[in-house]
Amino acid sequence: MSDPLAINGGVPVRTASWPPLVPGATAYGEEEKRAAIEVIESQSPFRYYGEKPLGKVDKLEEAYARYVGTRFALATHSGSTALSVALGALGVGPGTEVIVPAFMWIADVNAIVHLRAIPVLAEIDETLNLDPNDLAQRITPRTKAIIAVHMAGTAADMPAILAIADQHGIPVLEDCSQAAGAMIEGQVVGSMGAVGIVSLQYNKNFTTGEGGMITTSNEEIFRRSICYHDMGFERDMQGISVPQDSPFETWGMGARMDELRGAIGLVQLAKLPGLVGAMRGHQHRLREALGKTPGIHLRRLVDPTGDSGSYLAWFHDSADLAEKFMDALNAEGIPASRPHGGIHQYRHMTNLLSNAPVTTEGCPWSCPYNAESPMEYKANMLPRSNQLLDKARMLSLPPLLTDQDINDVIRAFRKVTKGKGD
Repeated sequence: MSDPLAINGGVPVRTASWPPLVPGATAYGEEEKRAAIEVIESQSPFRYYGEKPLGKVDKLEEAYARYVGTRFALATHSGSTALSVALGALGVGPGTEVIVPAFMWIADVNAIVHLRAIPVLAEIDETLNLDPNDLAQRITPRTKAIIAVHMAGTAADMPAILAIADQHGIPVLEDCSQAAGAMIEGQVVGSMGAVGIVSLQYNKNFTTGEGGMITTSNEEIFRRSICYHDMGFERDMQGISVPQDSPFETWGMGARMDELRGAIGLVQLAKLPGLVGAMRGHQHRLREALGKTPGIHLRRLVDPTGDSGSYLAWFHDSADLAEKFMDALNAEGIPASRPHGGIHQYRHMTNLLSNAPVTTEGCPWSCPYNAESPMEYKANMLPRSNQLLDKARMLSLPPLLTDQDINDVIRAFRKVTKGKGD
C-alpha cells in the first residue's frame, strides 16, 4: 500500500519548521558580544584613528587574506561597495563592457552601471554559474572585466573561465558573496581571479550585518582599491595617508569598514570553517542518497569536496515537472524553492530591461562613449539560462540542520518520487 502524498491529503513527512539560512548570524554569541564591547570601550570605532585604536579592521584584513590565500585584503562597509571599488580599480568606466552571468545579484549590474559601463549578459550552465563556452562568444575589444559569480554556495568553473580570460588578457573578478569558504582543488574562492569580493551581509556564510572584503595578490589593484574606498586618497601599507600626487589617487567614496564590524568579522571568520563544514556535510550526504533519484539531475559541482554546501540544487526534465515536484515537497514539509527568483535573474531586473538611466542625460546607455556597445536587453535573450532556471529547484542547508532533518529530506524525496503517479 502506497504512502499517500501530503499534497493529496496524506500525512506529511515533517511539520517542524526549517531553520533559516543565515549561517553566520545563527552562530552569534558571547564572542561577538565581547568583541563589540571592546571596541565601544575603546571609544575608537573609526579604523584609522581614535582614543585607543585597536586595529580590528587591520587584523580582519590580515586574517582574511591568509584564509583566502592572497597577498592583500581590503575591508569595505558593504559587498556592493566592494564590487564598485574593485571594478573601479580594474579600470571599468565609460566605453567599457563587463560580462556578467544571467543568474547573479543585482549589485553586480548596479556596480557596472554606476561606473557608466555596459553590462554584457552571458548564459549559465549546469553549475548555475557563468558558462565558459558562452563567455567566449561575448568578449569584444571593449571587454574590460569578467564577473564570475559563485551563486548559491557553488564555485563557478574557474579553471575554464580563467583559461578563456587569460587568452584575451581580461581580468576576472570573483563575486564570492554567496560562497564564502568554497574551494576548487584546495584553492579558496576569491584567490583565483585578478580580484575577489565577498559580502558580509546578514544572510552570508559569515557576517558583520553589513560589510564586504576585497582580495587580490596584485599590489596595483590593491592600492587603487584603497584610493577608491577612501575618498580617492591613498594610504601607505601601514594605513597612513600619503602626500598628494600619488599615481593611484582618483575620485573615490567613503566605503571604509568601521572597527565594530572589523571586531565582529574577526570572530565570525574563525567560525567560518566550522559553518561551511557542517553545510558541506549535509550536502554530501544528500547528494550521495539522492544522486540516482529518477527524473532528478543534481547540479554540477566543479569540485564536490570543496563546495560550501549551503544549497542542494537539482534539475527536472521540464519546468512543469519541477513545479509539481516542488509543490509536493513543500506539502511534505521540505521548503524547496525556485532558484532565488526575483532580481537574482536578469529577466526580472526591470531597470535593466527598461534601460533605466543613471543620469538625466541617459547614461550609461546614451553616452557617446558607449555607442558601440549593445544596449538592449530582453527577458528572452538568454534562452538556455531561462530554461535551466525554470527546471531547477533548490533547498537551503543551514548549519543548524540535524541528522533527523536530513533523514526527512531523503524520505520526502523518495516518497514524492514514488508517489508522483498517484
